[in-house]
Amino acid sequence: MKRKRNEQEPIPDPEHLTEEERVAGERAKLLFKTLRNETFSPDEKDALWNQVGETISQRKQRSFNTFWIAAAASVTLLLLAGVGYLVFYKDTARTMQEFAARGANGPDETQLILGDKRVISLRKENSSVEYKDNGALIQVDSSSTIDQQMAGDQQFNTLVVPYGKRSVLTLADGTRIWLNSGSKLVYPSQFDTRRREVYLEGQAYFSVKHSEDVPFHVYTRDMEVRVLGTEFDVSAYADDDYTATVLTKGSVELTGQSQSFFGSKKMKITPGTRAVYDQQRAALQTEQVDVQEYVSWKDGYLVLNSAPLTEILKKLSRYYRVDIILKQPKLAGVRFGGTLDLQENIRDILEAVSVTTGLNYKQQPNERRYVLEESTIKP
Repeated sequence: MKRKRNEQEPIPDPEHLTEEERVAGERAKLLFKTLRNETFSPDEKDALWNQVGETISQRKQRSFNTFWIAAAASVTLLLLAGVGYLVFYKDTARTMQEFAARGANGPDETQLILGDKRVISLRKENSSVEYKDNGALIQVDSSSTIDQQMAGDQQFNTLVVPYGKRSVLTLADGTRIWLNSGSKLVYPSQFDTRRREVYLEGQAYFSVKHSEDVPFHVYTRDMEVRVLGTEFDVSAYADDDYTATVLTKGSVELTGQSQSFFGSKKMKITPGTRAVYDQQRAALQTEQVDVQEYVSWKDGYLVLNSAPLTEILKKLSRYYRVDIILKQPKLAGVRFGGTLDLQENIRDILEAVSVTTGLNYKQQPNERRYVLEESTIKP
């Protein structure tokens, strides 16, 4: 039976406490005050209190004057285990997340935003950014070179790739990152000697340069991927209710970034595995998949293995920066297979979809909107 917190439980008489017990008591009171100020759920507060109660029950033979000492020790351990993790996450991923929020929303061109606030526009549909000379030089689209000031304090660069565009980023350590349409990547202007960390919104394929001593971390809004050197895809779009990682080579360790003390989940996955973090259930689940279905976009085509029509259309909308409306919702879950060549224009792609689904498509006066609907011509 769970022990519920009782606000009326007696507090030891301060006059009968030793100096050591009095100091411990004051610390415990401060910890409980901190707990009340934190945004924990009722279940989490009860769980913390139960831990304190269990610690106290194990010391029944001791004087009641040791209550606050036991409580302080129990709560301190829990706070170190839980709050320590949250503080760590705030100092790294959340800092980069703040930079991502400052990046341009919905630009027409890919943008590289440097730590000194310079904004470089990349006009190609498939652009490239490569860091050279340990990050001091940045080559853009193989045609121009930009000097980067290597300041003493840590600075972050942001690569913003709008819908309809793609970009390939090569970091100074040799790691290559393919960013899909509608993505942002925040990363230090120069990695330190202990950790390599980036923050992603959207989708990217990573080919991480191996370093035994300097692990590589990819953060999203609710997942952390830790690797030494491997290849994998991460999808973390804001309009999806999940974050997914698909591993093609090597191994990675995943951590679900729950805001709860007790919700952090870790697991390691092997090649051919897709791990999905469900935001509503705060749970990590895995399945064996054909990885090409999830990573082929970086090579300019889509492999479809029994993919729902609604997911196919969402991917096409992002890739080509168009709106695609399905007039028959009953077909949203119907699954299709095949390969779509993304080098073709959107009209050719929709023509192929129409042939496969038996639907017709038409373009709205707004050139970036297409409608898929049943044919009005009866056979």
